Amino acid sequence: MQNSKNATAKGELSSLGERPQTLDPCDWASFRSQAHRMLDDMLDYTRNIRRRPVWQPIPEQVRERFQSGIPVGPSPLADVHQEFMNYILPFAVGNVHPGFMGWVHGGGTPVGMLAEMLAAGLNANLGGRDQIPVEVERQVARWMREIFGFPEGASGLFVTGTSMANLIAAVIARDAVLGSDVRSQGMAAKPQRLAAYASSAVHGCIGKALDLCGIGSDALRLVPTGGRGGM
Repeated sequence: MQNSKNATAKGELSSLGERPQTLDPCDWASFRSQAHRMLDDMLDYTRNIRRRPVWQPIPEQVRERFQSGIPVGPSPLADVHQEFMNYILPFAVGNVHPGFMGWVHGGGTPVGMLAEMLAAGLNANLGGRDQIPVEVERQVARWMREIFGFPEGASGLFVTGTSMANLIAAVIARDAVLGSDVRSQGMAAKPQRLAAYASSAVHGCIGKALDLCGIGSDALRLVPTGGRGGM
């Protein structure tokens, strides 16, 4: 009787396990075709973007589509792709367009888009270990050092944007003035009060960086600027 139960249980497990438990595509050929369609759509979008408006307002019915509840099941990749093409791509901020004149958003390039695809596929973590992506990053850092004439021993980090870079710069400046032990002891253990000076036109991320590294946003001294932006 026990053996019969075990056999039944094994049969159920076998039937449940017929579909592999994996995040890989179930059909690589169909996935490849869909991936090519997605790439072609983005290349067409980039190539013909001059025919589109730089920006267009989001219709209310489109906005309402993104207020639905959490999906409880998977969606076919083709359906998600179509959702993107119909309701996301047309209503972006417009920075890819050559007529975009607002803010500081980079537009990117078609080659950059493909580079992002390769990097995403590689999915490298550059926190350490013996791997060639670390050497690639070090090489680019050396190139930057040479281009900008930094000292021979200079190094650097690649981060997500200038806001993160300014935060790191504020932390480095704090440590240079107060000593590296401030990282473990905190600002409260130091008698010095720090202040930072910047143009009144400085980006808001500077005050936030001083907040995050414990100096305090009130320590930012803003210097007035003239008509040409000079302090």
